Amino acid sequence: DRIPEDIRGPSGAKRRFLGRPVLILKFKMDRIAFATSVVMRCGERSDPPQVSRRSVMKLVSSCGAFMLPGPLKLALADDDRIPEDIRGYASRVNSFSLPNGFKFVVLERGVSPTVSFVTYVDVGASDEVAGKTGIAHFLEHLAFKGTESIGTKDYGREIALLNEIDDLNEQKKSITDQQKRKLSAIDEKIMSATAQAEELVISNDFSRIVQQEGGVGLNAATTIDSTQYFYNFPSNKTELWFALESERFQKPVFRQFEKEKAVVLEERKLRVDNDSVGQFLEQYLMKAFDEHPYRRPVIGFEQDIRGLSRADVMSFFRKYYRPENITFGIVGDTSVDEVRKLAEKYFGGFEAGEKSSRTIPEEPVQKQEKSLVMKLDSEPWYVEGYHVPAFGAPEYPALRLLEGVLSGGRTSRLFRSLVLDKQIALQASFSSGFPGDKYASLGLLFALPAPGKSLDSVRDALREQIETLKSEGVKPSELARIKRSLKVSYLNAFQSNETMAGFLCEFAAKTGDAKNAFRLLGALDEVKPEDVTNLARTVFVESNRTVGKIL
Repeated sequence: DRIPEDIRGPSGAKRRFLGRPVLILKFKMDRIAFATSVVMRCGERSDPPQVSRRSVMKLVSSCGAFMLPGPLKLALADDDRIPEDIRGYASRVNSFSLPNGFKFVVLERGVSPTVSFVTYVDVGASDEVAGKTGIAHFLEHLAFKGTESIGTKDYGREIALLNEIDDLNEQKKSITDQQKRKLSAIDEKIMSATAQAEELVISNDFSRIVQQEGGVGLNAATTIDSTQYFYNFPSNKTELWFALESERFQKPVFRQFEKEKAVVLEERKLRVDNDSVGQFLEQYLMKAFDEHPYRRPVIGFEQDIRGLSRADVMSFFRKYYRPENITFGIVGDTSVDEVRKLAEKYFGGFEAGEKSSRTIPEEPVQKQEKSLVMKLDSEPWYVEGYHVPAFGAPEYPALRLLEGVLSGGRTSRLFRSLVLDKQIALQASFSSGFPGDKYASLGLLFALPAPGKSLDSVRDALREQIETLKSEGVKPSELARIKRSLKVSYLNAFQSNETMAGFLCEFAAKTGDAKNAFRLLGALDEVKPEDVTNLARTVFVESNRTVGKIL
């Protein structure tokens, strides 16, 4: 009964809907074991470090491991493509833009007196330049440090000390190894200024205000493609969210910089340097991509992180955190009229600025198989990565359904064959969108061998299923089942205000229209079995493959 009437559909569908877990973005919950191991490589989260089930799902969706497909062969303004049983729900979605470029997506949903807010910044690690990796993730951390009026006892004194520290760090760059005495003197001045600045900081002041006013779920996630900030407020605190969010993106203060750098370096050590899977995935991406920034880790390389300065982060912020790159998703007990009024009040004064230019190197076509073998202190892993289309490419609906055919639940081909029948693997799956999907990325065939089974045995079994798919094709009944499962998973996402806020933001940012989130179901219905089969024949070829093994 908690399902809104306008999306319940017939009673039989309702029973099936209630009988399934909330999957949000893909079919198999047992993929979370694999997804959790990669999420911190393709989507770094900020403090607090505790990972809830909901937070992991949100992060994994940002990485693409649980990503819903883009609306491909869609007429963007064609509401007839929205299935009839969700048109009422979709009609409550309203979007508008301010003259300076900020975009707002509002879904009025008064199920409870709460509102979920997502700030979606269309900027991620792929926008970094070589030598400055990790800056997008670092910036996300610093965005919680406060503003000129939040997090400080005396901003005037504090900013003078922060500027002094910046100047001293610049002086250090020109000092040679032979000038050790001079270097030592500068380091002492930096330590003194840092200690004085720290005395002026009110730690966690931004978080304290949010929690004190009833806010919950305050967090953020940086991925290779985007950065998202999210939390929830009682509906009578909507204006407070506007005040807080506008101030932290108009008057941020990147205080406690070196302290936070130490936190980020510790994260890297925990998730990459001291983690076998983290080491493997970092090297694997560098092997699979030759030119594209998808080859670099979101958290950044250690040497790059150590070399980042406050000036570097501020420069990145000013270049990319512009209104044109930011979409706000607001879902819950509110109205578009209220949101528009507050948006103009709190965000209308931002300057649009010059458009940020982006030059992303194109990945050359892979012409021969690549491989990476690493001996690590880990369970054995087997991975095959294939270059696949980006979000919004014409083939993407078929790719989304190809995932379902191969690993869409216990009846899928890989699970049924490798896990149930042959019992040679504990997990077997295919997921696209790694490490992102804004650009052409990787689809990963993955298998975790069962005890006593070899990597060669799971490799042969995976390839047997792929060759069978390519030769025999997809059955119409099989595809129909996948489409039904995907639709149910999709509808389950509608139950969560926070999920919908992020979901609508992503479609607005990536396709230009939040309602394409609903139109995609029509696009999926149009995919034919031969579309999926032809895509499999195109993608799963030896020259397009990068093999990875952990021994």
